[in-house]
Parts: sequence; C-alpha cells; structure tokens
Amino acid sequence: MNTWRKGIASWKCGGTLYLSVPFTWLLPEAEALALQHKGKVIAGGPAVALMGAPWADETPVECPFDVLGMHNPCATFTTRGCPNRCAFCAVPRIEGEFRELPSWKPAPLVCDNNLLAASKRHFRRVIKSLTTFPEVDFNQGLDARLFTCWHADQIARLRRAKVRFSLDHVGMIGVVDDAIATARVAGLKHFGVYVLTGFQDTPEDAFMRLEHVRSLGIRPNPMRYQPLDTLERDSYVAPGWTDFELKRMTRYYSRLRWLEHIPYADYQPSDQPLFASLRGPATTEVQ
Repeated sequence: MNTWRKGIASWKCGGTLYLSVPFTWLLPEAEALALQHKGKVIAGGPAVALMGAPWADETPVECPFDVLGMHNPCATFTTRGCPNRCAFCAVPRIEGEFRELPSWKPAPLVCDNNLLAASKRHFRRVIKSLTTFPEVDFNQGLDARLFTCWHADQIARLRRAKVRFSLDHVGMIGVVDDAIATARVAGLKHFGVYVLTGFQDTPEDAFMRLEHVRSLGIRPNPMRYQPLDTLERDSYVAPGWTDFELKRMTRYYSRLRWLEHIPYADYQPSDQPLFASLRGPATTEVQ
C-alpha cells in the first residue's frame, strides 16, 4: 500500500506525452524526457506548479487519467489545500485555499494535507468510505492541534487504522503527546510521527524530538528539509548543521528497525558503503 513511484509518472496518449512531476529535484529529468519526445508534452504536478516547465505545455487541462493513481493506486485525496501557512511547506502555494472535495475515489491511503480542517459532516463521509478496507493509513499526517476525542472515536471504527502526526518543532511536543494519548484511549494502536530536521533547528533540538518520539514507543520518521526551489535533493545544509550529521541522523532514525540496538552516539555510518550514496528517506507526499 505504501509503495510509491517516488519519481516522475509518465504516459503517452496518442502523440502526447504526459509528465507528472512530484518533486522539484526531478525537473531536470523531466525536461530531458520532454526534449526526447517528438510531439506535444503536457507537464503538471507539484514541481511544475512551484517552478514552471517552459519546455512543456502547462495549460491546465481536464486530465482523463487518475494521475495520483499513477504514483500509487491505493492513494486518494478527499480535501485540497491547508489553512496553515508553514514556511517549509509548499501546499498553500500549490493547492490554494482549503476546500472539501464533493467526491473522491475511495482508497485506503488518505493523502489529505489537513483532513482535520474539514467539517464533521465531511469527516464522517470519509470514514464511511474507508470502512471496507482491511487497513487504512492517514498518510500525510493529521494536525495534532485539531485532533479530538470525536475524531479518534470515528477513526477507531476502521480496521487497522494508522494515524500519523508531525513534530515540526519543540513547541508541538505537548500537543502531539496529547493527540497520541487521545488516540490510544480510543483504542488506536498504529502510529507514525514525522519529525522535520534541518529547518530552523539544531542537531541537538532534532535529536531531542526524535528521541522523544521513541520514548512514546513509536519509531519516528525523520524528514530532512528540502527548499521549495531546490533542483538537487539533500543539497541544502542548514546553519548549525553539517551534511554528514544530517545524513547520519536521517539514516539512523529511518532505519531503527535494524539499528535501534545501537545508541545514536555510537552510530558511525561512515564505515558503511551505502552511506556514501545516501539520499535520505523517500517521502510519500504527492500533492
């Protein structure tokens, strides 16, 4: 269910090449594909919305294809946009104002960027559409500040539901703790917590948040910050960090299933050949 393409989705219809580009660092690859094609090229996706694609036709079209399904057939959106304006997030620029979709494809991987900003009526409809699936993943994360006992009870109606939250800065620790406690009281057992690293923080700050998530009995998911206009993944190194420490922290905490017997202070990835080619964790976000 969580198997994403993690790259450009491309397909041809007649003589037209369609490209869906999820990340800005894939734009050079998308341009190369476009230049190789002898015919019309239509490009879209978050990366194109952010930075454009002068080498393709960007005219908005009513696409007859399930573009999100090209990236992951188990994925769906029931809302678009987000009322928050987080400086590190591209969603407001890409999707505009928050809105509930009148209809959507029922699917077990819910990718809404802020589902809890929706009305209770919409949320009930979403839960009802998910009751037939053997497992459900609220993949993009739920806003812990908006998570209530009512939401937890609604989600608890689903089979094997995984809820995810985000711990972007230290000020969110208490809020995330409360959300997880509320979810557990409702009987929910499967959790994920995204931890933003390398954005207006320090290695000590990020380490503390990652270890705090572990103290809750949850393996954190470190998310290395990527500037919204980057053309090279993992090229940005925030003040106070080194590229080595960003890679080290990302590698260790994204592989706790195999590494948790080793204290982080003792972890030396430079001895491992794979570390030289590490590109960080693969995000599941397709906006």
